[in-house]
Amino acid sequence: MSVKIEWQIFEAETRSDGTWSSNSPALAELLNAIAGPDKIREPASDIEDAMAHLAIRGLPYFKITEVTSKNTRGKNINKKSSGAIY
Repeated sequence: MSVKIEWQIFEAETRSDGTWSSNSPALAELLNAIAGPDKIREPASDIEDAMAHLAIRGLPYFKITEVTSKNTRGKNINKKSSGAIY
């Protein structure tokens, strides 16, 4: 699964290796520090989704804008957010 978050011009996306990528190196560094897999305290069925929710709790102006997952047949499923800030 891949989850994108954004706020104004800043975007970040989870990676399958448990790190963040971003159009801002400083934002990626911050997210890796505050919303990495080692920071998740609750059981999670999907680590990237848990990372994104942790990130938007720490950075409340960000919102989840896209969730990309694979179903059992291997097809990508993209869900776009309604734009609500979580």
